[in-house]
Amino acid sequence: MKAVNRQGIEFLVHNDTKDIAEFWNLDSWEHGNHITVKDFASKCSTFVNAGGWIGPFTLFAAKLYQKAYSLEPDPLAFKELVRNVALNQFSNVQLVNKAFFDGSKEQIVIGSDYSDLGKSGTSIFQLDKSVTVPCITLREFFSQNNIPVGSFLMLDVEGAEYALFDDVEFFNTYKPIILVELHIKFLNSENYNRLINGLNNLKHLYCVDTDSLKGQQVIHRLLQPMDGLV
Repeated sequence: MKAVNRQGIEFLVHNDTKDIAEFWNLDSWEHGNHITVKDFASKCSTFVNAGGWIGPFTLFAAKLYQKAYSLEPDPLAFKELVRNVALNQFSNVQLVNKAFFDGSKEQIVIGSDYSDLGKSGTSIFQLDKSVTVPCITLREFFSQNNIPVGSFLMLDVEGAEYALFDDVEFFNTYKPIILVELHIKFLNSENYNRLINGLNNLKHLYCVDTDSLKGQQVIHRLLQPMDGLV
């Protein structure tokens, strides 16, 4: 067991899992994103973490938000996530062993070509060590869980984000604050164009600079609603 401190927020983690334990010693990992998640806790009551992995943002947000949801489709990562949430005895965290996708499939196949499952890089664009996992749309998930308008939505879904921005009505209805990691390196031209088109369709709701995506592989961008929520 190890106590981890991020931005003055302390939580407990299991640090006995092979090849994962050392991660918790990376004190500066995604420093800026921790600041963003913390800053918006005063404006949002609910945190939704898609791609929760072993819990670095879920555990952090559970101390800041009234309610935290964490979706993680990788079965090994999910097992570790469950252990870490239980260790902290959080009563405001709901864990879901599913992936977000666009509704065209009830299940998707995920894998990891360059490491074992459970090590944060599991993706629909990799087929080695693959497993089939259930998926759900953003609209279905928010509706089923009565997630309030203006919640914080963190998307780190290893390339599948290209399929999530088509549903303009979802974003118009729920108006989430969005922190998204865009994995451009995974996308072919068709999926890349779909992502850009989806983001362009949100421009009447969000400040989106799609020009900044070109030629870059990984981008952390906060998309801010223009309706006074921020």
